[in-house]
Amino acid sequence: MHSDHVLNSMCFRIASILVVGIGLTFAPSDSLAQLPDGLTKSRWAMDDPIYSEKYEDGASKLDLPGKIKQAADARFVEGMYGLYGAAGISALGGDGDAMGTLEAGATGYWTSYFTNRFGLIAAVNSQDSYIGGETGLRLQTPTRLAPFVGLGLFAGYAESEELADNDQIDNDDDGRIDEWGEEKTRFDGVLAAIYPEAGIHFWWTPRVRLSAYARQMITTEGRDSDTVYFGGTIGVFSR
Repeated sequence: MHSDHVLNSMCFRIASILVVGIGLTFAPSDSLAQLPDGLTKSRWAMDDPIYSEKYEDGASKLDLPGKIKQAADARFVEGMYGLYGAAGISALGGDGDAMGTLEAGATGYWTSYFTNRFGLIAAVNSQDSYIGGETGLRLQTPTRLAPFVGLGLFAGYAESEELADNDQIDNDDDGRIDEWGEEKTRFDGVLAAIYPEAGIHFWWTPRVRLSAYARQMITTEGRDSDTVYFGGTIGVFSR
């Protein structure tokens, strides 16, 4: 089926977009190879110079509030920046089929509680495909386990598959013209969406952050095309 060929092609394009982000995510380094810090220790981010200077002595064994503060404090992330890879699923498609999406981008902490990001997204299902970019802002708590809310914008172009078994063209390049069920790719124009979102971050280490979130996609295609999007992210940060 031609649609399978297009789907495979789109998957290859998606994978290409993520090479840099995912490659850096899984590159060998001390901060990536280790298990989560601080699950049994309150001073979880001693690998970071700012955090380690602040908690060099640490709270005493009987100082429970001090222990909790050390375990939760992530204010040292201010000024950090990084690359991320993301994946998600949405019903954002012309026929309502669930769409799988992959994203790669860059993000940074303006303050310990305020971030912005820019990313490239590819999305595909059995009928539609989208390539575009997104940007957004998030407010979060400056803690290791950090709930957040945000607002973002997606813009891109859309393609879909339609029947082409009567156009006198070999659309699928198989040497046969207008065989039954032959399809062609159609440019569907520009798509844009604005979305509020909510989610949670968890700092796996002082440099690696895991995230999960949900977005309400409000699209230019009308309210019938609005959908909820669920995604997850892994980001690698430095100063």
